[in-house]
Amino acid sequence: MEVSDTNTKGTGETWGDFWKKHLRRAVVIFLLVKTIMGLQNVLYPKPFVHSKPVTQRLESIYNQDTNTFKVLDIDKIKFSIQPKVPCHKTKIVFAVLTAPKNKEKRELLRNQLSHREGVFPLFLLGSTQSGDIQDDLEDEAEMYGDLLQISVMDHYTKLSYKTLSSFVWTNRFCGSAMYIAKIDDDITLDVDQLLFILDSKYGSGPVPDIIECPSTMKNMRPWRQNHTQTIMGKWSISHEDMSRRVFPDFCPGWLYVTTPKMGLAMAEVSVVSADDVLMKVARLDDIFVTGFIRERVKGLEVKQFHDGWSGRSWNSFFSHCPFLGITKNIFYNDIVLDKGSGKTSYIKGQKFYWCAFLEFFIFENLEYLIPSIIPYTEPAWTICHR
Repeated sequence: MEVSDTNTKGTGETWGDFWKKHLRRAVVIFLLVKTIMGLQNVLYPKPFVHSKPVTQRLESIYNQDTNTFKVLDIDKIKFSIQPKVPCHKTKIVFAVLTAPKNKEKRELLRNQLSHREGVFPLFLLGSTQSGDIQDDLEDEAEMYGDLLQISVMDHYTKLSYKTLSSFVWTNRFCGSAMYIAKIDDDITLDVDQLLFILDSKYGSGPVPDIIECPSTMKNMRPWRQNHTQTIMGKWSISHEDMSRRVFPDFCPGWLYVTTPKMGLAMAEVSVVSADDVLMKVARLDDIFVTGFIRERVKGLEVKQFHDGWSGRSWNSFFSHCPFLGITKNIFYNDIVLDKGSGKTSYIKGQKFYWCAFLEFFIFENLEYLIPSIIPYTEPAWTICHR
């Protein structure tokens, strides 16, 4: 009896030949996509954005006599609640975007961040019209001393105000901090891994002018679809509000790290740049702060955390492919271990990943190229409802 060769596929082709052939095809496709993207950037170049001069002086936006400050287009903002715990010997401030009702999420993050040497959790809140909720927040602030509430109404479209206000507070009240890490309140972090990476790269300082995150996003086209209930719908923006072909390079807001110095620079730039064009994209929060605001700060670029040859190759080459950026953030993120919104899991979330692909690369392009198909694609969008 003749024994079949387990190293063949039954057609005379070995598994080695099979994988080599498909690897070559994958490389060709990847290079073809990169070439098309490169040609697009040549035919439709990214706009040149002039940097804005900054004084790097807190007094330029903060009035110490009245303890009020300005970010973006709102003047005389106050800290309604601020930490009573002294910010001594703090190495890293975790600025956490949270909503007034999200007390349980704040409790989970406190368990991750509190009692760590050199770590200062700072939960960022806006104002609320509910007297009962405000009373609860004041009780929580009295108990934990880690809430920062500003006199801007809390709303999803106002997240940028909270982030920029945390930069102001850190510079005013937490001068010992080396880093500000902006995170959301629904993530699980490997704090030790993050601190290890920062320590191995920068030690005790000085820290260069940085914005770093697990994976940068570059050449990302804006979402133009108007299906607000889908996975990607809340990040959609019209051509009238943002006419650029691609977003500026940015860091997703699950986690990014900057310095108080650069935080102050971005807060100051937000004031001198707050024209009608910029304000139309302010609701995009992390794309806005680490993209639109950041590109106006001279010499400030976004990079991934990891260093060495892999980090350099990613920063200079692979990160320019938006689909690779999405893939790395979702499946190869060794710092943000869990992140989700409602029942939708982002980290290692198959539905989030494939719906992002379908919505962004398939459905939206089909409707753009063939508008008459829209009535027939409507049922397909429901597959990716949150």
